[in-house]
Amino acid sequence: MSLLSNKRVYDHKFGLKSKECIDLVLKPLTDHVTIKVNGSLTSNDIFHTVVSMSVENSSVHSISKHYLNVACETSLRYHLKKLIMDELIESNEKILLQEVKKTLKTGKSYDFAIDLTNDPYYGKIDPSNEKYVIGGQAKKSTNFFYSFISLYITNSYERFTVSVLPVEKHKTMVDYLTYFLDLLKRMNLEIKVLCLDRGFYSIDVFEF
Repeated sequence: MSLLSNKRVYDHKFGLKSKECIDLVLKPLTDHVTIKVNGSLTSNDIFHTVVSMSVENSSVHSISKHYLNVACETSLRYHLKKLIMDELIESNEKILLQEVKKTLKTGKSYDFAIDLTNDPYYGKIDPSNEKYVIGGQAKKSTNFFYSFISLYITNSYERFTVSVLPVEKHKTMVDYLTYFLDLLKRMNLEIKVLCLDRGFYSIDVFEF
């Protein structure tokens, strides 16, 4: 995918340009995730389209006005369905930490935060997504959500996302805590402070 126009950038001297954001995200993504694509488009074009839409906060139709080799909406949906959630979960830390690892120091203590996010879901529930659609207290006219648990480094002026996991029905908050703590141990990072949001306020977590 090639850039047609770079007009949509931040004017603030500390702001990142769209291309800088896209390039920063795209390389780790394409290094660790592949999609088999037939035809003139490549998996890089598919990912570039998705990342550009996120950075620009625009639809695929708007993105096509600024970039070349943009996948159409039908093609985008078709190819993204090829992604396997379990493989994305296995790769997520590699993607997120590829650049961050250059600034992290093994053996150093960091401030960490674990956050639970509930995104309202209004679609159908079927065998392909049923273990990821979580029921809960009504919010924005729905009782169903796609929920995610994220691990961050929050030192002073630094905020790095270390890992993001989808919440599954059969797993507990302790399961996710255990996973994240094991991950930090494998990375040889020390915990100075670990903050948990109210989604973890339970007897099981305190006992753990």
